[in-house]
Parts: sequence; C-alpha cells; structure tokens
Amino acid sequence: MSKEKIRVLLVEDNPTDALIVKKKLQRDNSFDYDITHVVSGEDGIITLEKGAFDIALLDYNLPKKSGLETLREVIKKAIKTPIVMITGQGDEAVAAQLMKEGAFDYLPKREGYEDSVPLMIRKTIAEYRSRLEREEFRKEIALKKDELEKTNKKLMELDRMKSDFVANVVHELRTPLTIIKGNIDNIFEGYAGEVQPKQKEILGDIFKVSERLTRLVNDLLDLSKIESGKMQLKKEGLDIKELAEEVLKGFEKLARDKGIGVKKEFPDSKVMISADRDKLTQVFVNLIGNAMKFTDKGGIALRLVELQDEVQVDIQDTGPGMTNKETEKIFDKFVRVLAEKKEGTGLGLPIAKDIITLHKGRIRVESSPGKGSNFIFNLPR
Repeated sequence: MSKEKIRVLLVEDNPTDALIVKKKLQRDNSFDYDITHVVSGEDGIITLEKGAFDIALLDYNLPKKSGLETLREVIKKAIKTPIVMITGQGDEAVAAQLMKEGAFDYLPKREGYEDSVPLMIRKTIAEYRSRLEREEFRKEIALKKDELEKTNKKLMELDRMKSDFVANVVHELRTPLTIIKGNIDNIFEGYAGEVQPKQKEILGDIFKVSERLTRLVNDLLDLSKIESGKMQLKKEGLDIKELAEEVLKGFEKLARDKGIGVKKEFPDSKVMISADRDKLTQVFVNLIGNAMKFTDKGGIALRLVELQDEVQVDIQDTGPGMTNKETEKIFDKFVRVLAEKKEGTGLGLPIAKDIITLHKGRIRVESSPGKGSNFIFNLPR
C-alpha cells in the first residue's frame, strides 16, 4: 500500500541539524516525505510562495531574517501552511509569543529533539486538517444561515403581503355582506311586500349562507389581526364562571334540538380573572360550538377548576374523537378534522389558540377515536 506523500519545507541554517532531521524523516514509515531544505528565512518565504507545502519546520535562530521575523511575514502574506517553530531558547515566554504570532506549534531544540520531529509532523498535519475541516464546516453553516435568513425574510414579506391582501379583501366584503343581510331581513319581514311561505323558506336559506360568509369574513379578519400583531386585548376583571354560563345559555336550544345533554361543573363562588371579555367569549363560542357540532348523542360537559395561579377550563364532548395524527394538526389554520361531515372554515380553533396565547395561557386537546374529545385551556388569574 502506497504511503501518502507529504511535502515538508525545512528552514535550517545548520547543515548538520538539517541532515539529522532529513535522515530521521527518511526512516519514518508514516508518510512518503518530500523534503525541501533552505538555509534562510528569505529563501523560506520565496519557496513557500512558489509551491504548496503540507508543513514548514522553521528554525528560530536564522541569520539576517530571524525565525520570528520570517513567521510574521509568512502570516502577513497569508500563506496557508502550518508553521512549526524549532527553538533552542528553552523559554516558555518565547514559545507563548511564537504561538501568539501565528505558529501552529513549536518544538524545543534540545538534545535528541529530532526524534520528536516525525511525531510533531503527524500531530500537526492531523490537527491542521481537522481545523480546516471545522473552518469549512463553519463557512458552510454561515452560508446556509445567510441563505435561510434571506429565504425567511422573503417568506415573511410574502406572509405580510398575504395578510395585507386578506385584510383588504375582508374589509371590502364586510360592507356588501352587511347590506345583503339587511335587505334580506327587510324582505323577510315584509317591508317590500307580502312574502309567501316558499319565498320565506328560500330567503331563510339565503340568510343562513350570508351568515356563514359573515362568520368566515370575521374569522379571516381576526386571523389577519393576530398574524400582523394588531389584535389588542382590552383586559378587565371578569368572572369567568359567569361568562361561561352566559355563553352556554346561548347553546341550550341547539342542545335540545339535537337531544344531547349539557353538564356543567362550576365552583360555587365567583372565579375572577383578568381577560378580554369579547375575545374570551369568542373562545368559549368556538370550543362549545365545536363540541356541539360533533356530538350527536350523549352530551357535553363544561368544567371550571381553580388552581393556585390559574384557572383551567375543560370542554368535553362525546363525539367521534380523533387520532393522535388528527390532534397534532387540530390547531393548524384551515385544517378541519372530519371536514367531509361538518361545515366550518378551519379557523375557529387556531383563533381560539391564538387568543389564549395572547392571554399568556395555553390550550391543548385530549382525544381518542370513539371516546370523544376534551379541549383544555388554562389562563393566569
């Protein structure tokens, strides 16, 4: 098996020392050494500039241009060759200075030092190559980081443009929708003449569709505000128990029509928190409405639990439940689990999560197929 060829530059003015080092390397089996010998710092610099070397052994005591001066010029010229200084000074302060000036390593020039030269070369080459690999890796990481930052900046700009577009479209839709709903209501009430039962039925269907569109527009507007950071909370001291009962009351007729039960477990006394009443109402409406939507038998349960520094709300249903894969994406925007069976924008739960997050709270879901779902959120007191 052929050995790796290593080009070594030996800068040594003492011919005897140079000969000893050469013989020592020729007897070493680690590499196939190609040794170039020069006797001065000036020649060493010229030689390094002309050809690529794997390592340079530079004597500290050289005529005219000293080893230290030679080292400084090599570093100044940015010559990419690891320099090992061979010094007979025997002074740790000198060695420290050499390393500070840019020497890769140093070897004290004591009796028998030449025995350590092969080991020093192996050690230096291995460490130098490792350093080059780390530097290359750091450069690649820096380049990837820069690319990712540029891509992220572009994505953020696209996201901002998307949010602005959605916000503008939503605002444009709200006014005509309001007019449509108002006119339909006026016609339904007979302000434009007598309305026949069949016409009322058709108008009722149109009104339901306009209501769905209004909910979608409002959801998109809320989403746009949240994503742009423009949704502001108007916190006040409120009784979350009273708020939950108020919202739950609005679903009583739906529960009766579907023939499902509604169970509530609330503390006897008030449960005061600091929150935005309207936004928290929206959370309750979304979660209770969702539970009602997916529950066709059994019922739902709403629980309030007072903890030390927060309040926990559980909204549990006896619906079809979800798999782990479905619960992982339930709070993603525009995702509707069991969407083929139920209507919805896929925005209610993500908006609820964002509102809870704005309140410094947290929300999660526990569910399994056939056993219903339990949406749990915690709010600071």
